[in-house]
Amino acid sequence: MSSKKEPPENESSPRLSPDDRPQVMTPPPLLHLGGLLIGYSLDQVFGLGLPDIAPWSLLATVLVFPALGLLLWTLLMFLRHRTTLMPHRAASHLITGGPFRLSRNPIYLSFALLHLACAFSLQSGGMLAALIPVLYVMDRHVIAAEEAFHARRFGTDWTAFRARTRRWL
Repeated sequence: MSSKKEPPENESSPRLSPDDRPQVMTPPPLLHLGGLLIGYSLDQVFGLGLPDIAPWSLLATVLVFPALGLLLWTLLMFLRHRTTLMPHRAASHLITGGPFRLSRNPIYLSFALLHLACAFSLQSGGMLAALIPVLYVMDRHVIAAEEAFHARRFGTDWTAFRARTRRWL
């Protein structure tokens, strides 16, 4: 089965309080938007354009379609399993099928690909450089908070999923 319901109360999944949720403080789309705006500002102030040696628009297009497809597929999985899309709310199900067989964070992977596509389409060295700290914050703060919650919420099911599925790809 590709989805796990709420775990029974046992030693692998402790009883959670109703207000237990991932401690995600900044919505991931805003992190990427902020990174893109900071990158654009860096371009304007320091002239950090990408060199004119590659077909940047083609590279951007090649990234956009898989990113949007992955994003849509993941959103449909959340809707199908009737669990929240919001990273600061408690998930009711652990989804392990569909795009989650490839990555524990397919939406965040989509956002990263879209960020990269924006940088390429605008030949923006600043946006490209800003992707690095955005990914660092996503990995160390947003994803870490979500994964700590999932470990509490789903216990051994989470541990097994985490062991067989990579964080990004």
